[in-house]
Amino acid sequence: MKEHLDSNRVNFLIWRYVADYRETAVKFQKEWHVEEPHRQLDFAQHVKSHALVNVINKGLLYNSLERDYAQSQQVPRDAVAALAELGIFGPLEAQSPPLQYEEQQFQQQADEMDEDDEAEPEPASTAPVTSGGEVENNRKRPVDRQQQAPLLNGSPAKRPRLSNGYENGVDAATTPMELDGQNHSDNHAYPSPKEGEQALTPIPRTDGPEQGTQVEKVEELAAETTFIPLGSGLDDAPTSSPTTALARINGESAPVLLHCQWHPRDPTILAAAGTDALARIWNVSRGATTDPASDGHVNGVAPNFHILVEDDMQPRATVTAMAWNGDGTVIAVATESGSKARIDLWNTDGAHLQRFEVAEPPVIKLRWNPDNATILGIAPDNGEVSITVYLAETSDSMTYTLQHHDLDSEPLDVAWISESEFLVCGGNLLMALRCANGEITEIRKFEAREGDSLTQVQFDWRTSLVATCGEKGFVDIWDSSGKRREIGAHCDAVTALAWQPLEQSTHTSDERLLASGGEDGAIFIWNALASTGKAKCSMTMGPPIVALAFTPDGAFIAGATNERILIWKVGDHSIPRASWSRAPHPGWLSPRPHPESDEEDEHCLGWDATGHKLAYGVNSRLAIINFR
Repeated sequence: MKEHLDSNRVNFLIWRYVADYRETAVKFQKEWHVEEPHRQLDFAQHVKSHALVNVINKGLLYNSLERDYAQSQQVPRDAVAALAELGIFGPLEAQSPPLQYEEQQFQQQADEMDEDDEAEPEPASTAPVTSGGEVENNRKRPVDRQQQAPLLNGSPAKRPRLSNGYENGVDAATTPMELDGQNHSDNHAYPSPKEGEQALTPIPRTDGPEQGTQVEKVEELAAETTFIPLGSGLDDAPTSSPTTALARINGESAPVLLHCQWHPRDPTILAAAGTDALARIWNVSRGATTDPASDGHVNGVAPNFHILVEDDMQPRATVTAMAWNGDGTVIAVATESGSKARIDLWNTDGAHLQRFEVAEPPVIKLRWNPDNATILGIAPDNGEVSITVYLAETSDSMTYTLQHHDLDSEPLDVAWISESEFLVCGGNLLMALRCANGEITEIRKFEAREGDSLTQVQFDWRTSLVATCGEKGFVDIWDSSGKRREIGAHCDAVTALAWQPLEQSTHTSDERLLASGGEDGAIFIWNALASTGKAKCSMTMGPPIVALAFTPDGAFIAGATNERILIWKVGDHSIPRASWSRAPHPGWLSPRPHPESDEEDEHCLGWDATGHKLAYGVNSRLAIINFR
């Protein structure tokens, strides 16, 4: 009985073949519109590893046998010549002796493969049939199992078998991105690239400014990392002992890091905050990574810092939000201590400037307006939501109360769109507000997608476009009139959204880049001005994306998971420029502050003002990674 091929079967063979190329597989799966092929298609469990290459090879053998059969029958000479000279991939060329030997090896391996393939029962041998000038041969095994002579004008030479050393059967993939052949056998002779042990890894190449070919290398940034201690000030004195330095970096008494932000203009100033009244400004220099006590793998450094907590603050207080103003002269820190909350303003020298009391904790967002005159905060208020704008130079404030909104289940995000207007989004809410004349008033509400829950909003000052994203995987682009254009970006929730920064002199009228990352492990870069909804480029990291960050000049983008960081040059996504893995660093293997909890809800990722250093923080760990 002959098997039939439909689009789903062909697509599944291709999907299995490219599974090792995760980025390609994700894009193919998205265009196919089948979320879980290995589970949704009833035939998937029967498909063997490397089935696509197996089918193609057997087709080439069939084509070769078809030509041989035509030559042995009473077929017009001109028809035989045409058939013998043209193969599947075009005109055939005479094979050199080495290629003929490879053809013999291929034929012998194909025979062995057929003998070992239990999933394919051996059909009865059937005589070929010629009808209407078309030569057709039923699918069958070669009758003669002896080694055959090289085929005259046969199929093109195949590469020798690449063994991966497995001896037992191969099971079907159990996850969408499972690698063919991983922890299984090689049941077929021709694995896809990157799967055989003897297959050479292709060398990525890129065209450079000079003639010739350049070899790209992914730079590993492990040796260019500084770990900053987060413990109490008494434990932060420098030490000559690597063991002592390591313990201080991530000791059991260290607080949990929740926020980390570089000074917007000074690349030596870094602010970080979290639990246990952690709120500091460090002076971080690039030279601090050279530490003779680090033994070449962990650089435990205690740079100078200022504490951004007043003396009356409880030791168990938590910093719930933090934000620099635009020129870096003031940083706002929101703290929660018991049933009390407040917002304090500090300068870069650690001097206290202003305090605003908040009715109910916690303050979940802080955003400065463009002229640095006011700061916006969002906090709960007796079952409702309080949206308050504070004047930085005075103690005055104005508040808008948002009713019937649960901050716990639908956190709000906010973005200024002018010096006096801002957007608030969260859940099914997207609205514009204006603060003027001592009050905050509603401008308009936008109709969001039904059934989706918005999580982030980003405003682009270049084009006045607004980007939002949510839990359904969509990215929406809004123009100034409120018209929405949706992009089906991710297979799962969108976790990160960022506009590409541009130099002031840069002007493009047909392109504005927006990056998105999702729980599906993919990073996409979109042209927000394009109407096609097709990604300009994409990168895949595997685990969910927890953070994205462009360098201030927009030239590079860093993507982070809870395991590693990859850095790409924007416009050249074929291979990362650099990588940083969390696991090999002893600084990340110390005891956790709360061993009973495996949650990693807060991740910090950000570039300094020059785009040379990258700060990455999670739990009780803060790493400064030198990139360039």
